[in-house]
Amino acid sequence: MQTLTNGKFILLWALLVANLLIAQEKTTPKDSLKKATKELPLEPERAISFSTNKGTWISLNVSPDGKTIAFDLLGDLYTLPITGGKANRSTNGMPYDVHPRYSSDGNARIHFR
Repeated sequence: MQTLTNGKFILLWALLVANLLIAQEKTTPKDSLKKATKELPLEPERAISFSTNKGTWISLNVSPDGKTIAFDLLGDLYTLPITGGKANRSTNGMPYDVHPRYSSDGNARIHFR
């Protein structure tokens, strides 16, 4: 079995380091917003419309005064009187809004995207 001499070892190490340095991709800082919109265009291409009276995996919260329920369904938030009736959409659009919560004083409703 052959042994590496100091000279051969240094040459081998230098070639490895040079290869790693050459292989590094040089990146130039770009406008991150422009890059994000090119790589992930979130533009709706079509619209659908439907009605439903059932939902699963829904997060809901009751207002502190006990009169209104806030819930999420398919990425939008809705409010509904606790006595029943028609739900009113609070948010819509491309953002996926979930987990509605009322503030303790009932003046504000927060949600997570």
